[in-house]
Amino acid sequence: MSTVERQRVRQPAALHTALARRRAGLIRRGTHLLRATEGLLATNDQQAYEDAEDLDVLVAQLDVLTADVMERLAAGRVEPGGATLGELGNALVELQTFRSEVHDHEVHERLDRLSAIEAGLAPLRFVHDPDELLAKACEAVVHSCGFDRALLSRVEDSTWRPWKAYALSEGDGERGFREWMATTPQIPLDHLLLESEMVRRHAPALVDDPDNDPRVYRPLIEASGLAPYVAAPIMPTGKVIGFLHADHESGIVTELDRDILGAFADGFGQIFERAVLLRRLRYQREQVREAMMTVEHVLEDLANAEIELAARANSERPPGGPTRLPPSPGSRIDSLLTPRELEVLTLMATGATNSRIAEQLVITDGTVKSHVKRILRKLRSANRAEAIARYLRLTMASPPSR
Repeated sequence: MSTVERQRVRQPAALHTALARRRAGLIRRGTHLLRATEGLLATNDQQAYEDAEDLDVLVAQLDVLTADVMERLAAGRVEPGGATLGELGNALVELQTFRSEVHDHEVHERLDRLSAIEAGLAPLRFVHDPDELLAKACEAVVHSCGFDRALLSRVEDSTWRPWKAYALSEGDGERGFREWMATTPQIPLDHLLLESEMVRRHAPALVDDPDNDPRVYRPLIEASGLAPYVAAPIMPTGKVIGFLHADHESGIVTELDRDILGAFADGFGQIFERAVLLRRLRYQREQVREAMMTVEHVLEDLANAEIELAARANSERPPGGPTRLPPSPGSRIDSLLTPRELEVLTLMATGATNSRIAEQLVITDGTVKSHVKRILRKLRSANRAEAIARYLRLTMASPPSR
């Protein structure tokens, strides 16, 4: 692998690590703010929220507490021994500040991950072979989209088959999953599957609880050990030809993960369509080249044959004029055509053009054309080839039996 390729691989991975680190820091700060606000609002009958591992869940919990703080401030109500209006005001400022930081983080995370997708798709645009492109898909998903594992599946007619997989860490589970894929028959896409839903809706999907989701294909979950995962259809021409599945080792996926995988699948589908069109164009170019070579060989053979006929005619020509085939006994063609017309017809039979005939007989092209018209009329022929064929049959025919 070249230095440039290593940089292309490491850059998205480093970006994903930085985003994950910042998200983890926000979760820690948000959890601390959650506990402090709960303590400020606490009453005897209230239960504390459990620690949230997902930032979206934590923000939802803080939104509930923010609404409670705002209601108390709006009512001007102070509980005996509870928080003062000043403390509630400070808590509201901290909650809204944190919410603003989370929003900024989500916007920048989305933009950064979309940029990472573009960086990951850029090298694939130089791959013009569709099969090679498909072989690189899973690795590109992992390194550019920030996932830990990815699965590529084919869709043919109404069947679905897992095909290739890639993971950052290789273990017995990954090797076992590849063995399962190698022996798995085609899976029918019925209405119960999440994948059939993606075929109908042409949209990515998120599965946050695979154990209790009836849409998932259970053998796939058991063989791969998929935690909560996201999936997206590959549609190069508007028709679903495959799926991408991806997950994190942490077991947490978000709507942003779903959207990111969907964006990658859209971009990959366009690149794949271009590769297919280029391969088809190469094939058609080869077909045209072979056809042109065949035509060239045929023309060369005809030219050689014409030269051979002309050389033979010149070698057999008696002094004083062109040679023509002697008429067979019983033929009356000499009485039908004039001597000059016979000379013209003899040269026509060698494949000579009007210009060449005119040069041989030292006459003008117009005179040759006039002779040719009279020859065609007298031999009742529609064209030169038919006149030549008729002339050859008449001059080479066997004599009539006595």
